[in-house]
Amino acid sequence: MNAVQLGVKWYELFSRYAEDLYPSRYTREKCHELAEQAIEIKRLAQEKRSTIVAHNYLYPEFHEIADFVGDSLGLSFRVRDNRASRVDFQSVFFMGATAKIITGDSTRVFVSDSPDILGCSLVFGTDYDWLENWKRQHPDGILVTYINSDAYTKAISDYISTSRNTDKIIVQAAKANPGKKILVLPDKYLGHVMKIRALELATQQGVQIDPEQIEVYDVIKGEFWAACYVHQQIGSDAAEIALLENPDAELMIHPECGCAASCLMKLHERKIPRARAYFLSTEQMVEHARKSPAKRILVATEKGMIYRLRKEAPGKEFLPVSTQAECRYMKANVFEKLLRSLREDRLEIVFCDDCCDPKKPHQDDHCIHIQKSIAQKAKIAIERMMAI
Repeated sequence: MNAVQLGVKWYELFSRYAEDLYPSRYTREKCHELAEQAIEIKRLAQEKRSTIVAHNYLYPEFHEIADFVGDSLGLSFRVRDNRASRVDFQSVFFMGATAKIITGDSTRVFVSDSPDILGCSLVFGTDYDWLENWKRQHPDGILVTYINSDAYTKAISDYISTSRNTDKIIVQAAKANPGKKILVLPDKYLGHVMKIRALELATQQGVQIDPEQIEVYDVIKGEFWAACYVHQQIGSDAAEIALLENPDAELMIHPECGCAASCLMKLHERKIPRARAYFLSTEQMVEHARKSPAKRILVATEKGMIYRLRKEAPGKEFLPVSTQAECRYMKANVFEKLLRSLREDRLEIVFCDDCCDPKKPHQDDHCIHIQKSIAQKAKIAIERMMAI
């Protein structure tokens, strides 16, 4: 397919599935330009033997060129299992770093911009001094750290968890470390939801856990307050209002949302019917959407996810709870940067013995360096999660 044909195809596709998400972005001219770039990207990727992976929240054009689309940990496992010699990881930086930590020296992992540009409010909002002080105050304390975190935070953690399994990890940590304080970080909204679910799960298993044993990280650092800034903007009553306006719809909520904890409480109080609201990771959203009998589904997460859902379940209507839920860090990935990365072999994530601050990756013209000892410790915490 040449650029003209691909441009026409994409114009029709994006007009159908993405016009309301990104108004006026996908003109015929823009789609033709993207098509030309896409053809060159695929040529270079074949030449460099690169596998391109893209996170769910990226622009639709990345969904169309990627070899794999998914969430952060799922993509890392895809990279590992695919045994690619090179991967161009299109997401935020810490996700590419996680893939490199999991695959080690067997795979070259590239990102298309710096850790600051491809950043994350969860990473920027993690206060290392506060964490180190917490560990001094609780020398036997256990850190359960969400996968959406940087390499250093993973390295000082006991367990890594995901939006799919944090409740199970908390229970396992409590059973393995009776009476010891557990800190869940770095997302306070996911932490509060998963604490409630963990206590429920423990009760089902006949395990007694003191709620005071589980602490949720809730620290302000600069402009960030222990949350994904995008999900935080989906406020406490947003999902409930959306349900009232769409009485025939189901609701899928990412646990990072600002509305998550209040929605969970309203489910318990039966103010929201249990059959209408589901707390799901992004991959669970895809699974649920395919199986659900509902014809209309409200989605509370970054709006890039809507495009994938519409493509994978085309007979259903997917509506964003917030059309403003857009991540500037994810959307900093654009074709121009990927082309430069492929042409110039930059920016590769590499391990170094002692060339950088363990808390902050060092960047030069072509590489981003992570201290090897930090990567090794982070991998141990990830593997501990995988063994549960």
